[in-house]
Amino acid sequence: MTLDALLKTAHVLGAILFVGNVVITGIWSAIFWRSRHTHDFQRAARAIVITDWWFTVGGGALLTTSGVTLALLRGLPLWGTLWIRLGLLALATSTLLWLVILVPAQRTMVRHTGSADDAALVRAYARWNLWGWTATAPLVFAVWCMVAKPV
Repeated sequence: MTLDALLKTAHVLGAILFVGNVVITGIWSAIFWRSRHTHDFQRAARAIVITDWWFTVGGGALLTTSGVTLALLRGLPLWGTLWIRLGLLALATSTLLWLVILVPAQRTMVRHTGSADDAALVRAYARWNLWGWTATAPLVFAVWCMVAKPV
């Protein structure tokens, strides 16, 4: 296997792990949220944090390092190539939303020990859910940029 093929494989795998985890976490957390009166939602919140560190951070790191390495090895200027610049800006936007809004909401959900109707939990989950899907949109745009390579 050539270095180029290895890096492309790592890049696609990173995208699958990263974007896939973001989307599937939103879906299964919504399912678990609906059953919070009969199940411990705090356990789901802890699972969100664990999968974020393993798959979102790990996949994002693999995606970013392999993508930047591929671009540099091919002589593509990161900021001077529109589709790379747009992809990086989309990734940065999503990451910023994750760090500033989603992580604090996750912490609130994990620390929550009240009833399933507790206002603090409801607000934290609503904020996490709204901004989580909002932060997903730039990732989908970044995938489109990598595939379509707009000029």
